[in-house]
Amino acid sequence: MPEVRSETSERQYRGELNDAQQRRLYVTCSYIDKLLSDIEQVLHETASPSPFPRHVIDITPAQARVLEDHIRRVREQLLRTLAWQQMKPEPPEIPATRSVLTHLEFIDIAVEELKPSYMRGSGTVPDNTKDELNGIVHELRSVVTSMQRYIRQEFGTNLQSRLEELEQTGHDVGLLRSLEEIITRHGLVEFRSRIASLAHRLEDNNLEVAFFGRVSSGKSSLLNALLDTHVLPIGVNPITAVPTKLRYGGTLRAEVTFASGRVEEVPLEEFKQLVSEQGNPGNVRSVVRAMAEVPSPRLKKGILLVDTPGLGSLARRGAAETLAYLPACDLALLLIDAGVSLNDEDIGTLRLLYEGGIPSIVLLSKADLLQDGDLHRVTEYIRTQLKDELGINTEVHPVSSLPKYSPVLDQFFERELYPRFEQARSLREASVARKIGALRDSVIAALETTLNREKRGREVASAIDASEIEVQLRRINGEIGEQRTMLDQAFLELGERPEIIVAELAEMVTARICAGENRNFTPFEISEWTHDAVQRRVDEAIAKTRKSMMGAVETLMEIAGEMSRSDLPSTKDAELLLREVPRFEIEVIPLKIAARWSWLGRTTVRALVRSNLREHLGPLLKEELHRYKRALDLWTEQASRKMVAFVNSYSDAYRAQLNRVRGLAEGAEASPELAHDLARLLRRDSEQNSEAKEA
Repeated sequence: MPEVRSETSERQYRGELNDAQQRRLYVTCSYIDKLLSDIEQVLHETASPSPFPRHVIDITPAQARVLEDHIRRVREQLLRTLAWQQMKPEPPEIPATRSVLTHLEFIDIAVEELKPSYMRGSGTVPDNTKDELNGIVHELRSVVTSMQRYIRQEFGTNLQSRLEELEQTGHDVGLLRSLEEIITRHGLVEFRSRIASLAHRLEDNNLEVAFFGRVSSGKSSLLNALLDTHVLPIGVNPITAVPTKLRYGGTLRAEVTFASGRVEEVPLEEFKQLVSEQGNPGNVRSVVRAMAEVPSPRLKKGILLVDTPGLGSLARRGAAETLAYLPACDLALLLIDAGVSLNDEDIGTLRLLYEGGIPSIVLLSKADLLQDGDLHRVTEYIRTQLKDELGINTEVHPVSSLPKYSPVLDQFFERELYPRFEQARSLREASVARKIGALRDSVIAALETTLNREKRGREVASAIDASEIEVQLRRINGEIGEQRTMLDQAFLELGERPEIIVAELAEMVTARICAGENRNFTPFEISEWTHDAVQRRVDEAIAKTRKSMMGAVETLMEIAGEMSRSDLPSTKDAELLLREVPRFEIEVIPLKIAARWSWLGRTTVRALVRSNLREHLGPLLKEELHRYKRALDLWTEQASRKMVAFVNSYSDAYRAQLNRVRGLAEGAEASPELAHDLARLLRRDSEQNSEAKEA
């Protein structure tokens, strides 16, 4: 009978190691290969751009080549060792991008720990150093973020292919494509974000048309009639804090964004509920944005319609801060209800639109309510009042959502909206062309400095104080980078301490009672005062951020002037970054405060009023402020990211130019193709200047 061997003895018989022994063999070979990679890194350290070398290189290039040959032989032997046990290296499983992104996350954490708040553990940070230290943190973070964005976005959608697609749609992006090639070839990464931004601007062909008007002015009905749809609810008040956008789509679909940042596609009926006061009272679902796609031919060219909330007390206040609550639209349509006379809110809204530089058209909605004679009289009255109040001449266009008035809407679209759409598109392309020209000038300056063949580079080097400019850039990067923290702190206090608002309201009501206002204060008034008290605190926080942003733009423009650069940041573009702030809304509170307490004295009256407000208003206010804070957090995250990206797109380019001027930039040696690329851009610049003179 033949001997039966166990699996273990069979493997031993064949000269095979057991599983544990094979794993040890594999791990040891893998570890040896890692050590070999470390040796290679030492050998290549002379070619490394790292400013923190670890070794004194006492190996000549010839000796390094011999050592590399030995390393190759060791690796060959490692493979033979594994093959001896019928083993081979496992294929890689970790994507390189994931590894790079993981390392960048750790770098970001390390950068964060350089902030003054963390440095305090090592001793007090001098006050005059905090701004620059914050600047260093945000400068480092901006480069890391740029690298992360490049991996996450451009790896998936190549910038060059995006430009090719734009060229196929009729856009003149030949120069932009050339710039992208040159920037990539010569490592001018500081300009990549500018090219991506310009490409996005060209890809976005939409003209945003926002509808403004008081509640029940007929906005939803008119929008439905314009698009021959029933996507917007009618007969109920829309949620004031939720602008609703309508864009073209092959099929009817809708999506909403919640305060948590979650975007969800919803059925049409649920969409109607979410954007109506009746279906979503007090916005208990915390919707911050709503979008519907409608298969309407009127939207196919790229017109995007926005149903906005009435500005209410914000319009009546007319303060500059209220511009932040306007959508960043290309055209505004103000609806005035033909059944209700012109009031302060209508006039205030139009004033805000003009102060915000938004072209506007006035529409008289529900024109079907008036006879021809009355219609002419009312439109003339509105036109005259607007002339007297605002000093502007504007036509008033009667419109209606009734089917028999559809020819009027057709005429309005053809004669007013489409021409403005084409004009806006032309203006946008002209603006992009100017920015591409400024980018070309910046790239030319960078190439000239690197080549050191042009007098301009030496002139800049002698004319500027590079160290002072570095300090200025560092400070504005620190200040703008800290805006998110500052806004978060302001909004956290607002969301977590409703008693501050209660105390402010109590003081206001007490002052009115003690001043002799002998009447009852209505629930509507108290709700309005609550709304205004919250809004003022938000306005104050945003006003500080706006001041910092405008200061940063002013500093960047001064630096650009010192460096003779043509790529200047736009104040208007910067202002748009702080628009579309979420609005605070609170339902009418079932609370009355009587003036009969006035004889009790200010201290007692204040205590009674505060107690009354705390009991009836406190719980609802706490809930609404928590919800509002979530919407503000989402807006703050988006706005601060845009501000940082805006400032970095200029400061990075200015700093890179400084480094080239001072001979510190990586890759400062001229490549063989650099002179050729510079000549191409200069020739193109000369040709375009000649064409402009002839035109």
